[in-house]
Amino acid sequence: MAVQSCVFPSLVNPARDVRDASVKAEKMFEAYNAKCRLREDVYRVVKAYAEKKEDLPPETQRFVNHLVRDYERLGLHLTPEMRSEVDKIKKTIGELCITFQKNLAQLNEVLLFNEDELAGLPITFVKNLEKGKHGKLKLPLDARYYFPVMQNCKVGSTRKALAVAYDKRCIAENLPIFHNVVKLRHRLARLLGYPNHVEYVTSSRMAKSFTNVKNFLLSLSAKMSSVAAAELNKLRALKKAEEGGEEFGMEDLLYYMHRVEELEFQAITEKIREYFPVEVVTNGLFQIYQELFGISFWLIFEERGAWDPDVRLFAVSDTDAKKTIGYFYLDIYHRDGKYSHACVCPLQPSSTRSGQLPVAAMLANFRRGHAALLSYPEVETFFHEFGHVASTCAIPFALPFLNMFILQMHHICSRPSFARFSGLRVEDDFVEAPSKMLEKWCSEKSSLKRMSGFYKDTREPVPDSFCELLVRKKKTHAGLLTKRQILLALFDLIVHSSDQFDTVSVLEQLHTQVMEGIPMLEGTDLSTSFTHLMGGYDGTYYSYLWNQVLSEDMFESGFAGEVSNFSAGKEFRDKVLVPGASKDAAELVHGFLGREPSLSAFVKSRGLK
Repeated sequence: MAVQSCVFPSLVNPARDVRDASVKAEKMFEAYNAKCRLREDVYRVVKAYAEKKEDLPPETQRFVNHLVRDYERLGLHLTPEMRSEVDKIKKTIGELCITFQKNLAQLNEVLLFNEDELAGLPITFVKNLEKGKHGKLKLPLDARYYFPVMQNCKVGSTRKALAVAYDKRCIAENLPIFHNVVKLRHRLARLLGYPNHVEYVTSSRMAKSFTNVKNFLLSLSAKMSSVAAAELNKLRALKKAEEGGEEFGMEDLLYYMHRVEELEFQAITEKIREYFPVEVVTNGLFQIYQELFGISFWLIFEERGAWDPDVRLFAVSDTDAKKTIGYFYLDIYHRDGKYSHACVCPLQPSSTRSGQLPVAAMLANFRRGHAALLSYPEVETFFHEFGHVASTCAIPFALPFLNMFILQMHHICSRPSFARFSGLRVEDDFVEAPSKMLEKWCSEKSSLKRMSGFYKDTREPVPDSFCELLVRKKKTHAGLLTKRQILLALFDLIVHSSDQFDTVSVLEQLHTQVMEGIPMLEGTDLSTSFTHLMGGYDGTYYSYLWNQVLSEDMFESGFAGEVSNFSAGKEFRDKVLVPGASKDAAELVHGFLGREPSLSAFVKSRGLK
């Protein structure tokens, strides 16, 4: 709690000097925490106690086991010489990852095009481009320019030139860095007693092993092939009608996906925001969560200690027990100096041993007045994040707005004995599953109507036709998008399972194996700009899909056809949210499903009939 009290002001306080002091305090805490984690004397005491094998309650035994595991994953069980090598490798990896990211951030390479070669792009976009040699327009290799061009440019040769250049950014500088980092990770894993880096990172997660992840990804790829192939055939036909020719490459994917959305969903994209005023969404969302989980939210009017007058504090109580179980702050309106993304910040973990109640804060940056209208993706984000409020973690989660609500609920509802096992401390490849499951309420007509109201007359909910289009739009291109994620996850898995690999060969094979015949662009190597693998997702990129599959399975099992199923909601709260991380995620999921997880619900939700 002391750490969060010092760190949290950097995200919300209106005073610059307070925010700066908070950042400084965070760095001091990080340095102190790093020293504590490497206390060999403490490790020896904990290890000696664990070896006594005393008869402890299950959660206490889990606490001791996790302490030992965490110390040994840092190398405290090794000889001084080996620990010295571990420390050097970690330091080198950290420095190389920073350099990798910096190279991309400082890239100033541009491509030159004339105006005709940018046909299809908005006039304002083209006019804002700088001019280069011979009057041509400069197009920086930056995501802010890449995606608008790839989605809107009618000229195939322009899209291809940009796609090739974008997927080989910093190849001279970053390719050797990528190889070096992956090989160092392999060496580090071997020193710590693991066969490879993937086995090291998955051993403490729900997946447990390289083999489990590989089988999961390959099985999912096979099941999604028919859906992806049908989607690709539709895109090929559209390209043939508009451009002619039979070939379809990666440079065409984003453009023709966007064209389908323009042709089929343009009306809803422009109008849907008018039905989601932020206060209407908030009230509807509150009602859904209260009914589903058997809880009540109470606005604490007398609270005067918040960091801004717009911030509201709510108490959460168990409806049956009439007992307060936690608190959360809502800080959802924009102001200068505030953290610019939507996120959930756990401020205090739950602990039944000490009687400590969980506290969380949800941040967003909505505009007041007429501008406080949410897009559909923002509504999903709100629902997702609020679900996380029911869990506990020491870092903010930056995710899309209904999502935030779910995150809050995971934080508030967890009731472990040890604060260490509070809500969001579950395994990384499960932490998003509850919130992703609760996002499904945003695809249900009854829920959408409860959370919506036309901004000129909020008694008028979103029309049935819009609800149907929203649901259909979510499934559009789900097969191809899933296949792309599988390709990236398999690439991560393969290169991090050995110290002998060739990135281009791996990518070429995966394109053939996964992407339904769409070839890899010649001369490209996405490893040189795959920032996730240099920013904490190394060996775990599969987690995105793993969480989604679990979320669909839990929803299908408990709520399909009856999203207002209170008994299922109570069971989900008791069996999945309340334990927090006091049990393995696999045990939580099995307890709710009554069986092992399945891919069936996921592939069905993505259009497989």
